Amino acid sequence: MRKSRILAAAFLAMIFLGGCESVELEQRSFPLAVGIDLQGASAKAGGEETEGMETKEKAGGKEAEGMETKVKDVETETEPKLVVSFDFPDLAQISEKGKTVDTPMAMSLEGDDLFHVEKSYENNTNRILDYNHLKAVVVGENLISEPKRLRNLLLAWEQQERAARNISLFVGSSSAAEILTLTEETEGSMGTYLEEMLESQKDFSQKKIATVGSLINQWHNQNELLLIPVLTEQGKRPAVSGYAAIENFEYRGMLTVEEAMQAFLSQGLLETFTCEPDKEEVAEISDIRVTTSVEQEKGQPVVTVSITGQGRLKIGQANSVGQQYQIEQRMEQHILAGLQKCAAKLREEYGIDMTNSYIYLGGLNRGLYQVYKNLPDEYSQNVRQVFEVDIEILNW
Repeated sequence: MRKSRILAAAFLAMIFLGGCESVELEQRSFPLAVGIDLQGASAKAGGEETEGMETKEKAGGKEAEGMETKVKDVETETEPKLVVSFDFPDLAQISEKGKTVDTPMAMSLEGDDLFHVEKSYENNTNRILDYNHLKAVVVGENLISEPKRLRNLLLAWEQQERAARNISLFVGSSSAAEILTLTEETEGSMGTYLEEMLESQKDFSQKKIATVGSLINQWHNQNELLLIPVLTEQGKRPAVSGYAAIENFEYRGMLTVEEAMQAFLSQGLLETFTCEPDKEEVAEISDIRVTTSVEQEKGQPVVTVSITGQGRLKIGQANSVGQQYQIEQRMEQHILAGLQKCAAKLREEYGIDMTNSYIYLGGLNRGLYQVYKNLPDEYSQNVRQVFEVDIEILNW
């Protein structure tokens, strides 16, 4: 009897809770993707002096010079606003009632910060934003390169009750807003498209390369290298064209896809890696295992990355043990040369340690950790990378 009462109470609770939830749904909007840019930040850098010169030429004399000074002062004091773009689904995808949302499927709003943008949305739509179904955040390159504004954005995100940290993160090469408009060929929500694009990638050992949470960790710890996929328009669809390098919460520059793959390989983040010494020999390397050690040699930190894997020839063949050995040697030398070249370039041009060894330094070498504690930039500049590669060809 008591058990029956408990079940009945539970059933009634479900009914009432379900009713409350459906009422709430009608007052909420559920973006599947959000794009965040800085308003006019890219155009401002080179335009201040030109604008002043034009004002001076038109008006002439001291009055124009005064106007020029005022223009510059205003631009110096006023920070560009955030431009936040939203990609909404049809509410029928979420609500069993099948009612459609009466707000636009996509819209952009401006504000001094995320709080004021959300308030503007509430005032314009009589709804509140709910990030429970959010799948992707796209940040404009002009924002990712501004540490102060990016820090304020992440602080606001941390304070969101319904904003998860494991949301996939991207950078828009032109602007985040432009990426979110590429829905004509994506057959629906941009958030869903980007989620499916990541899930279809087979090279990575984890589906989400970068998340909002990993960027927040960067901000708090400032001790690692984060590579964020960069989206550009290709055939009216977004595609990954490179990776934005963030090290110690500082934007270092844009890496090519090939450079990023070398970095991911050295960090043990790849499930498979394609090795192509020439057009007549192509192998897919799998079962990739990476071990890392850090030692001090002549006062310089040296990180040794050992990579092993098993390869299957996609193009080419070996008819004997001797040929197999020769192919393995060529594969190993090709991978080794690529790693060494990329590591040297990223260290010299961007000050990046592509092996991301600083984050593990405390566990790998306590003595060096004490030397470089709270000095990640100095470590990245001083560290020397050594690579070892051992590949076994299986199908010869």
